[in-house]
Amino acid sequence: MLRRGRFERAMDPLASEYISSMGADARIFYSVVQINLAHTIMLAERRIITEQDAAAILRALYELHERGVGGLDLRPELEDIHMAVEEFVIKATDEEVGGKLSTAKSRNDQVATAIRLTLRKGLLDVEERLLELVSALVALAEKNTDAIMPGYTHLQVAQPTTFAHWLAAHAFAILRDVERIERAYDAANSCPMGACALAGTSFPIDRVRVVHLLGFKRVDENTMDAVSSRDFALQAMSSLAIAMVNLSRLAEELALWSSAEFDMIELPEEFTATSSIMPQKKNPVVAELARAKAGRVLGNLSGALAVMKALPQSYNLDLQDLTPSLWNSVDETRDSAGVMAKLIGAVEPKGETMRRRAEGGFAAATELADVLVWKAGLAFRDAHAIVGRMVARATKEGRAPGELNIEDLRAASNEVLDKEVHLTLEELREALDLDKCIATRALPGGPAPKAVKEQLRTLKRDVKNRAKLLHARRRAITKAEVKLLKGAKRRSR
Repeated sequence: MLRRGRFERAMDPLASEYISSMGADARIFYSVVQINLAHTIMLAERRIITEQDAAAILRALYELHERGVGGLDLRPELEDIHMAVEEFVIKATDEEVGGKLSTAKSRNDQVATAIRLTLRKGLLDVEERLLELVSALVALAEKNTDAIMPGYTHLQVAQPTTFAHWLAAHAFAILRDVERIERAYDAANSCPMGACALAGTSFPIDRVRVVHLLGFKRVDENTMDAVSSRDFALQAMSSLAIAMVNLSRLAEELALWSSAEFDMIELPEEFTATSSIMPQKKNPVVAELARAKAGRVLGNLSGALAVMKALPQSYNLDLQDLTPSLWNSVDETRDSAGVMAKLIGAVEPKGETMRRRAEGGFAAATELADVLVWKAGLAFRDAHAIVGRMVARATKEGRAPGELNIEDLRAASNEVLDKEVHLTLEELREALDLDKCIATRALPGGPAPKAVKEQLRTLKRDVKNRAKLLHARRRAITKAEVKLLKGAKRRSR
């Protein structure tokens, strides 16, 4: 269809297959059909084509929508799904009528619009799975607000915290991912139709009408930018990549905490695998694969940025190669969030082991230094040095934190400050008590049960609000699709 005017010879079959996007275009099939329905309705309303011709085209498109992508001839020489749809319409009508389908539009504005239509739904699917994961983290946290565990920096025991506080930390990070994806949705919710190849058209089209028919929020302002920009896709891929980084961090800790060395959680058998040779193994394969898939999504973003970095205005076929990476990022993030939500829902914490890990790692050392500042009037750096000396000696002698005594404090203060620092035995014991240490950290955002419960209430409220927005957007998309199909069917009679 396209070559008969400009070229005398058919494209080499190997070249046809090389440039064809048919393999990836099935993803945007319904969006392409909907765009053609909306565009045809607009052409008829603006009297650019006759009602009779529009009815014939709409009948063919409606039939194709009902039949699905299997109704198309997807041979590579047609290049892409846009030409396959056009060929279907021409065969269903005739060349004179069906050929009018492409009046006042190009594959350039059509593909940019189809990607946006399809991406909107994909981002909502990802958001839904991420919200499910946040809810799973919150539900598990609500059961474990008193479960003391070590907090880590540099993967070394740092200060005591709670399992709920740790879970909430991941939940807040993932909720920010949802927020970023919401903004990516807003960026994609703009319609390029009417931009044509790059400079619009002299036909008296109504771009705003197509926006409404397709359920977009607004018209793309500049026709050249509309067809050649993919920053909406880059924004989406960036948001998805950050989300996968956060999922990977969670997966990494699940793998660590379930290892024999940490032994702080039990992963459910349904989400683990054994070895083909070592019968004792319980491998955290779901968490491991989530880490790996994060690398793939990061690679997709890097590759997409590389595609875009040196493209001149306006459309270049390089853009075609970016789209499969976009869909892969959507799919990997959606699936990873979904399986991790189920995994978290079945995690079993080992409270006693967690507490032993915190006690054995001198997690309350910072609290003892703070008490020396409050009770003994020391500068914090002096208190820090004294407690550091106490811990070093106890560690060298193989003594546990609970075995520290007033003599240790006196000896350390004499060595560090050349004077004795005094605390009562009760003050020393309270400083090293993990429960009291947690309870004193009741500041907003802290690990104290009261503070964590407030964080969980905030998370639940935010999940509820963002779920409402998600469902409202889903309803708006569905409403526009149903209205478009009904209108097309009515006009096709």
